[in-house]
Amino acid sequence: MQILFVRHSEPDYSMFDQHDNPRLYAGFGRDLAPLTEKGRILAQEVASDPIFSQAQVVIASSVTQALETATYIAHAQQLSLLVEPFFHEWRPDMTGQNASQDEAVLAHRLFLENSGAVPESSPVRYETAAEMRERFLQALGKYKAYD
Repeated sequence: MQILFVRHSEPDYSMFDQHDNPRLYAGFGRDLAPLTEKGRILAQEVASDPIFSQAQVVIASSVTQALETATYIAHAQQLSLLVEPFFHEWRPDMTGQNASQDEAVLAHRLFLENSGAVPESSPVRYETAAEMRERFLQALGKYKAYD
């Protein structure tokens, strides 16, 4: 099996950051963000790339910006689109309480500084590298039937 990973195009989080109550969209709520107009254009451009010509299927995370990006690829390549909820990005917030981009940036910095582990003194609880790997490998097992 050959796997080609494509990161979603440019998301627009501004609607959540500018909302009267940004905490309503804390944690996974931020995954509801659509692509920016530029992100849509970029996704449409990459969708016709010949690198996808040997693909058998498009498997996308259930995160809005990933689905939106994958839809352009699946349509352009005339492929089925499957949704895999466990193929999501690293979770900078395992508590569902972090609401801002600043908190996500802090979590990312701590993740890198601590080689993917969460120090006991961390003000944020993010997904560790080991947790992310295990989540992804378990989900990947469902697709072994593809060449």
